[in-house]
Amino acid sequence: MKIIFQVQLFVLMLIFAGCGSQSEWKVGYLNPADFRDRFVSEGAYMAERFEQLGAEMITLSAQDDDAVQLQQGYQLLDEGVDVLIIAAINGNTIAPLVRDAVAKGVLVVAYNRLINNSEYDLFVTGNNKDIARLFCEAALSRKPTGNYIVFGGDRFDRNGLELKQHIDSILKPHIESGSINLLFDTYVEGWNGERTAFEFQKIIDSYGLDIDAVIACSDPMSVAVANILKKYGKEGEVVVTGQDAILEAVKEIYDGSMTMTVYHPHKTLGYKTAELVMDLLDGKKARDLSNASTFNGTVDIPTYKINSIAVTKENLDEVLIQSGEYTMDEIAN
Repeated sequence: MKIIFQVQLFVLMLIFAGCGSQSEWKVGYLNPADFRDRFVSEGAYMAERFEQLGAEMITLSAQDDDAVQLQQGYQLLDEGVDVLIIAAINGNTIAPLVRDAVAKGVLVVAYNRLINNSEYDLFVTGNNKDIARLFCEAALSRKPTGNYIVFGGDRFDRNGLELKQHIDSILKPHIESGSINLLFDTYVEGWNGERTAFEFQKIIDSYGLDIDAVIACSDPMSVAVANILKKYGKEGEVVVTGQDAILEAVKEIYDGSMTMTVYHPHKTLGYKTAELVMDLLDGKKARDLSNASTFNGTVDIPTYKINSIAVTKENLDEVLIQSGEYTMDEIAN
């Protein structure tokens, strides 16, 4: 009788173990690069929330190489992931992976960067129209007249294209009225700081230092601008904007060399993405979860937009320190 009971108990344990493994989902996260601080941080919060909700997340970083990211995506499909979350390096070249994943019944979520010309489940992103507003308000409130420069993001990244279009739209009436003189504007490949520094130095060489505001659309770009202004003793005199609240930029804001950055609340983004994915896995419809839609060249993708926060020296403590993003020791030293 004792042997029969032990066998029955063993069988029950196997059944429960099997049920447990079936309830655990496997999620793959394709991160563009491990030096992209915000994607690393937000990915860590995703993984934390997935673990709380009973799912496993595998992260692979491609060092900004779209061919490597494509290969990594197929690797995750071979490992049997149920979901692919993709922060695409190239929104075009990644499309074949997306189509193959969908054909296999794998859920696909484009994260922050739109994937073009393919149909998939959800796009989770910031609000580019609102980010453009934050940039322009920071500049116009401090320098309502004068010479402006706009360094947009990468034109081949939908975010870069869309963000600059919104900036152009906001500045247009000020330019037409003559209060703002748009000295120079351009897109910057890869949202890259070194390229921005090269362009900014050329502008100074051509037009001089009579510059009132530089709207730079990423923190590496804005830090590059701030560093060149320091060479001429102009730090703090020119409005300089950035985006992502990387530590180097936050230090510049604290020191007064940069005016503001746009902070994407990493924990909010990471947690919400994980929660949306779990809702999709539970059978909820993406259209019911979304608060917008985005046309990607083929279809309208259900979209969930999360607003960001302008960070200046005045609210730095409240937004970044009290939230636990940084400590004052990290910022001040």
